[in-house]
Amino acid sequence: MAIMLSALLAGCSGQSQTVKAETKPAARDDLVQYATASCLAFQQNGYLKDQGERWAGAVMQNARGPVEKWTPVADAVKAELARTGVAQGQGEGPQSPTVPLPVMTCGQIATKPTVSRSIDAAANALIDDYRNEKGNG
Repeated sequence: MAIMLSALLAGCSGQSQTVKAETKPAARDDLVQYATASCLAFQQNGYLKDQGERWAGAVMQNARGPVEKWTPVADAVKAELARTGVAQGQGEGPQSPTVPLPVMTCGQIATKPTVSRSIDAAANALIDDYRNEKGNG
């Protein structure tokens, strides 16, 4: 409702700014989902890998723009995982070994600086594609 009000107050020139302002968050939201799904798809655990691949596929079915604009995000995720690995948490009990926390790692992957920059760059590249109504699916 606030967007409609601001568009009405801004007049015709404000409408194009409102559309542009709405497209980048929509693209960024999809890219964050894609980064998280890609992270899961890169995991060794078969279940997480499968779920990540299926989630990434679902995101891409509704995505806009060519795949080439999306792949740098997956590449950044893969590079970040290679650089930092999967977070580790303490097992139960003081003598327990640490345990991998891939879900936590993937839940936070989009906030890593290199991945976040990649998401921002892809969102900027996809603005015109997101003005279009149809997805890839």
